[in-house]
Order: sequence, then structure tokens, then C-alpha cells
Amino acid sequence: MDIKIKLGYKCSHIELPVAFIDNYMADCLPVYPLIYIWSFRRVLDGETATLQDISERFRITEGDVIKAWRHWEKERLVSISSEKEGMEIIFLPMPAPVAAIAFPMPDVASDTAPTAKQGFDTALKLGILVNDDVVPQASPANNDATPKAQGNAMASPRPQYTSQELACYREDSRDVERLFSRAEKTLGKLLTYNDMNVIFGFYDWLRLPIEVIEYLLTYCEENEHRNLRYIEKCAMDWADHNINDLEDALTYVQNFNRDYREILHHMGQSGGYPTPAQRKYMNKWLHEWTFSIAIITEACTRCVEQIAKPNFKYVDKILAEWHKKGVKTIEDITAADEEFVLELKKNTIRTAAKPKPNRFVNFNQRENDYERYEKMERAYLEQKYKV
Repeated sequence: MDIKIKLGYKCSHIELPVAFIDNYMADCLPVYPLIYIWSFRRVLDGETATLQDISERFRITEGDVIKAWRHWEKERLVSISSEKEGMEIIFLPMPAPVAAIAFPMPDVASDTAPTAKQGFDTALKLGILVNDDVVPQASPANNDATPKAQGNAMASPRPQYTSQELACYREDSRDVERLFSRAEKTLGKLLTYNDMNVIFGFYDWLRLPIEVIEYLLTYCEENEHRNLRYIEKCAMDWADHNINDLEDALTYVQNFNRDYREILHHMGQSGGYPTPAQRKYMNKWLHEWTFSIAIITEACTRCVEQIAKPNFKYVDKILAEWHKKGVKTIEDITAADEEFVLELKKNTIRTAAKPKPNRFVNFNQRENDYERYEKMERAYLEQKYKV
């Protein structure tokens, strides 16, 4: 896709404000500032650039180039408009003034202070020219500038990389080469083009660190899960839970194995990964209602005993009733059971005292006066036998 890059304000040289270094360069991927400065230089020379030009220059995918421009758009340093042929990028000035930086400035009174011409030449060697005017200041840095699939890994589809892009990354990055080698060990085979697409997506799309992906592969291998679709599902789950380093991964796995696995075991699932719906139920029980594992597994056991099969919805109804009654311990469950039995007996007695209508008793019952019948019978006998 072609892109047009223009300058949105008058400038005859490249400015590098201190604010740009302090507030922008440290809070994004290292290649983003390089793309910004290099493209700016091209604009000043009246040249144009395409996604392919920038991609080949910095040995990254075209998708990463677009992410870089979207990042600078979010920081309000460029504006982007879509066109039929591609996209137009316009550089914008920074809103507030600070002093520019191009090279260390010596003491003005020093005899070694360079002349304007010497300063110009020194800066030119650095590729940056000094501007005597006030330089616009950058807005505060955005701590969330680094793109990452957080909260919902499926918010955007996994990108497709060309074989040339994957080969380029594998050749130029020892980390990517090590990642592919580790994946081959886990899967027990040489990686296909599709395999590399999926695995590289963990790093590029989900933004999981290399050491986290390596631990993920080790974790899946140790648990006999060598299916790549299963591994990708785990990677997306880790990205959704913002696993940013090895310590986060170890903690998450430990909690998962201790809590989730125990619940799944009592629900008759000794292996496999919980579905999103199952995780939603378990997170509610564990974190929202703060039930202990003992109480949750007791509900699972009762579910199997009562309906002869595990059912998360049925367990949720049991736990919802206990949550309503304020159950916190096994003893509270026993007290709730006793209360339930007592209430059941009362309802049974009331039901027995007043039989339910049926085809035998669904009419108004007769009310017999047996004392009157006895008097009538006695009068009849007296008259008959003249007693």
C-alpha cells in the first residue's frame, strides 16, 4: 500500500527536542522513533516513501510500519487520512516550546565554544541541524504507547506474514531464531510456514516477551500438549491476562494449576484447557464470591451426585444459593443443610394437612353430622319396636 508523507508546518531542518527524547523514545518500540526521524528526513528532501521502503529499510513487516504511524498519530505528532490509493501522513508540530538539542553545548564564556559555522558542521555530522528558534514541546508520554493485545487478544485478527518477512526476522534476530528452535523441540518436528506464522504471532501480535513464550512452550510440552492450536489458545489467554514477564507467567501457571485444575478435576476434566465460559464461572466463584476451593469442590461433588453429570451451570446455582446465605466454611454448609431439611419437613406437614386436588378429591367434600344420624336412627328403632 502506498503512503504519502507531508510536512504540516514550515521547517528547513530536522529538530530533535529534549522532550522527544525524554517523553517519546523510551515509551514505545525502539524502531518507532527511527521511522519517525528517517521519514521526516525524506520529506525535507522532497522524497516520498512507501510501506515497502520503510519495511525494507528497518527490516520489519509492513504491519509494524502501520503500527508505528498509528502510535505517532495517537501521540498527536502526525495526522493520518485514508485515501483510495493508500494513506496520507502529515507531520504536526509539537504544541509547547522547549530548548532544542543537537549536541552538547559548552560554556558560552569558554574559549572552546564553537562558532555558528562549527556548530552547524558538528550537527550536520550527527544528521541533526540546530535551530535557533524555539522548538515545540512534546505532550506528556503515554505509558500505554507500546502496542499490546491486552484485555482481549482476539480484538484484532492474527496477521499473516510473508515467507520473506519470516526469513528476514529469523536471520536478523537471534531471539526469533531461538524461539523457532524451541518451538521445533516442543512440536517435535520442523516448522512449516503456517507454524512459523502462528508462533511469530505470539511475539509480534500478542506482544509476549521471548522468555514468556519459551516458558509457555515448556509448560505445554511438560503437560503433553503439543497441538499448535492448543498452544496458541494458551498464548492468547496469557496475553489477555497481561503476562509481561517470567514472574507473571510462573505465578499465573501456579494459580491455574492449583485452583483451576482442582475444580476441573472434580468436574470430570483431568486434562485440557478450560473454555472461556468455564473460566468466567471459576473466576466468579474464586474472585467475586471468594469461595474456597473446598466449598467449590463440595458443590461440584453434589452436582455429580444429584444429576449424575458435571454441569458448570448447575454448580453455579448451588454456589449462588450459598453465596446468598453467606456461606464461608464447610460448617456453614452443614448449617444451611440442616435449615433446609427443617424447612422441608414443615412444608411436608403443611402439604399433608391439606391434600392437593386430584381426580379423586377435586370436588367439594361432604360435611356429615354423625350425631344427628345417631338420633334419627334411635328414633326409628324406638318407633319400630315401640320401646
